[in-house]
Amino acid sequence: MTALRAEPEIEIGGRDALPYLVEHWYLGPPARRYMMVRRFREVLERADLAPGQRVLDLGCGWAYGTLWARAHGCKVAGVDLGTDQLRWARRALADGASLGLANANAKALPFRDGTFDRAFSVEMMEHVFRPDRQAVLSEIARVLKPGGRLALSTPNSASPIEAAKRLAVRWPALRRRLPSSCFPEAADEAAAYHPYRYHHPLPLAELRERLTRAGFAVEGALRFLFVAKTTPSFLLPAARAAEGIAERLPLARRLGATTLIWATRP
Repeated sequence: MTALRAEPEIEIGGRDALPYLVEHWYLGPPARRYMMVRRFREVLERADLAPGQRVLDLGCGWAYGTLWARAHGCKVAGVDLGTDQLRWARRALADGASLGLANANAKALPFRDGTFDRAFSVEMMEHVFRPDRQAVLSEIARVLKPGGRLALSTPNSASPIEAAKRLAVRWPALRRRLPSSCFPEAADEAAAYHPYRYHHPLPLAELRERLTRAGFAVEGALRFLFVAKTTPSFLLPAARAAEGIAERLPLARRLGATTLIWATRP
């Protein structure tokens, strides 16, 4: 795979009305910044980007991944179901208006068949309405060229933090003790659906099966990320060292916070 360029350094001007992911993750404590950047790096590396490719960022949010792909020399487009982060990115980011950001539902992408060489998604699929998930993956396959590649990440449903979230939904006292986060409590009711309040991670086996059904050939998968977002700054080096050890141990690796899978359209 082509070596990925270093992450872009983004100048954030005013600190008013920042999107949550900018204020509390990108500009937040070092542990959160590390977690966010690493998720994007791992996904973009498996997407195997190369300069000149047409690349689609699904669930682009405030366009951090879109910017990184463009910095790598790709021709980019980003789509998101929410509008607030898109508006902020177009207005606040350098050349934000030229990033090709669009408000769109991934189950009906506004692109022609075979438009893109690559597609990637960082922490989007858990927010996709469960009845729509197969349609979303089929749409991604449709807009990819033959031989195109998809890489996506989603929280690992088998990780301790996701197990704690499922328990917290049943035990309100436990939930109050956990840091703010997305919890798997939204029901599959179309009238009440909102992507920011909907959180249902897909098990790896389900991801493999759904991608295959959509016409993809799954090439690989891994689980990673053991640093907790509440890690104090002075403990981050030690936490990263421990994470490196855990990710080399097969049994421990299954408990990583993030699942990453990549596949090609034959």
